[in-house]
Amino acid sequence: MRWQIFLLGCWLHHSTAAPVQLVTEVFPPYQQLQDSTVHGWSVDIVRQIMSAAQLPYQIDVMPWARAVKTASSTPDTLIFSLLRTEERESQFAWIAPLCPMRISFYASSHRPEVQAADLNSALKYVVGVENGQANYRFLREQGFRESRNLVVVGHNHQLLQMLDLGRIDLMLVSDIYVQQLPDQGAQLRRVFTAHALEKYLYLAAHPATNPQLLEKLRQAWQQVKTKHPPPCQQVSSPPF
Repeated sequence: MRWQIFLLGCWLHHSTAAPVQLVTEVFPPYQQLQDSTVHGWSVDIVRQIMSAAQLPYQIDVMPWARAVKTASSTPDTLIFSLLRTEERESQFAWIAPLCPMRISFYASSHRPEVQAADLNSALKYVVGVENGQANYRFLREQGFRESRNLVVVGHNHQLLQMLDLGRIDLMLVSDIYVQQLPDQGAQLRRVFTAHALEKYLYLAAHPATNPQLLEKLRQAWQQVKTKHPPPCQQVSSPPF
């Protein structure tokens, strides 16, 4: 027991000197940049958790594929907002649910001929998706292939351009992303929702992250949700 207390004390002393690294992407309204400062729905919750845990931290914003790779290869690194899926369950240590998210297929409002009621009927169209997202793996599992009907890009904004140019027929993105566009998605039409992807976005960590750090963060989350329930969790919850 004394040895465990000593280890915990050493870790806490180390944590005060080295800030915890958090990685994320620009993904309004969950994470967005303004005057070089990151803020948003998920960011607000994460900052509250880190404050309650009394831990110094830094948030690094980067492309999503790089963020996932960083969190997957570097112990004691946290990542948000990460969609919790079955295939990711053992790949990360899950700390706190942040906000719910609904994913749908969207077409250009100028292309009424693009019609699909389900995944099977969507297979005949070219679908765009952001690299590194759970959406990509999901589409692959449903039979979509890059050589035929799947286009992978670095960021959702590229999908909007490709949709406008007719290079893709559909894009698979979150409903909230569309609602937060400058025109609130006026140029888009929701075709159908991928109900299998209706899940929570999480604050997670590399699976080999220090257990004391994970426990401290989970306890902090319990404090946060009791005192300040996240607004985005009060709006709706799965299955929406």
